[in-house]
Amino acid sequence: MESRGESSKPRSVQPAAEEGAPHRRNILVLGSRKSGKSSCIKTVFQQVPVKDVPFFGVTQKVEKINYNSIVQLQVWDTPPNFDVDQLEGGLKSFSTLVYVIDMQQDDTYHEALYRFVTIMLKAYIANPGMKFAVFIHKAEMLSEDYRGENYAEIQRTVQEDLEDFPYHTLQSLDPNTNFSDQSVTQAITNHLMGETRFEMTSIHDVSLRDAWSKVLQGCMEMLPAVESLLLNFTETSGMDNSYLFDIRSGVVLATDNRHRNDATLEQVTEYLSRFLQFRHLYKQLRQASEQTGNEPPTADADGEDLEWWDREDPSEQWMTQATKLSPNTTLSLWQFTPDVALVVLLRTDTWQSRRGGIEYNLTFLRQGVRRIMQEV
Repeated sequence: MESRGESSKPRSVQPAAEEGAPHRRNILVLGSRKSGKSSCIKTVFQQVPVKDVPFFGVTQKVEKINYNSIVQLQVWDTPPNFDVDQLEGGLKSFSTLVYVIDMQQDDTYHEALYRFVTIMLKAYIANPGMKFAVFIHKAEMLSEDYRGENYAEIQRTVQEDLEDFPYHTLQSLDPNTNFSDQSVTQAITNHLMGETRFEMTSIHDVSLRDAWSKVLQGCMEMLPAVESLLLNFTETSGMDNSYLFDIRSGVVLATDNRHRNDATLEQVTEYLSRFLQFRHLYKQLRQASEQTGNEPPTADADGEDLEWWDREDPSEQWMTQATKLSPNTTLSLWQFTPDVALVVLLRTDTWQSRRGGIEYNLTFLRQGVRRIMQEV
């Protein structure tokens, strides 16, 4: 509610973090009314139960969700049809733009997607390195045949809107680019279609976390180095697949990219989710260690917050667990940091015969991943 005497002109929204705050990758989430923006964010990054989603109201103001993991994020949940011109500093401070569209509302596709294309072009001019994702949400509401048709229609509509866009209206935003040159506009269209991910998502299955995984991986400068370590570890240890997970959100941060398929990812993600529900069983052990009075400090002598690697208790044991899914398949988990865990899928006989060598190799993998995280 506005205070008396205030101007009715919409206030600009400032993305800049406070001085001295850790550098965060800003992710702007946009969409139409009831498209599911808040459910996409809160069920993953704030662990809100899916059963609470029907009680979400319409977002009334910008909400910034800070999330600390292998990368520091700030996810912006915006009101319906948010005017990006209200952003102080414009779109250039965002590394990624996520646009959420309700798959059921096929009668409003064209209006919503044209708005997305307009914002995407403005964002590209402001920050040519920005990445884009379209979450085609609530996919569970349609049959598989209709989902495929709508997915293809949305991709086709975005491409057609980019090709037919009146680029001359953007000339004032970038006087140095000749938007009257068809080769220039075609190059922009090709670039943006190549940089935009279209993901069918649902809060009821692994698809939403998989979509966010790709968004986060796009923010990770260290991704190639981490993937190389995982691939080397997987091949050396005789494993089928390895996944580096963010523990709280269940988002995949990196994989070895071997034999990847949706069924395997869903199996591994479901395993992690189920296992972490039982972490509270170890609460008393953690409390007992805390009562000794030897907790690691959370700030240095100058009062500055310490990073996670400086706060660690060297004597603390990391979480580890192995589960036999079937006579021939085993899933194993090792925690690397307070926020990150490795989950691997391998043959049971490999696990039984080579466990010592696997855990020896794991020591070097953990050191490598943690060193990369500290140096970026």
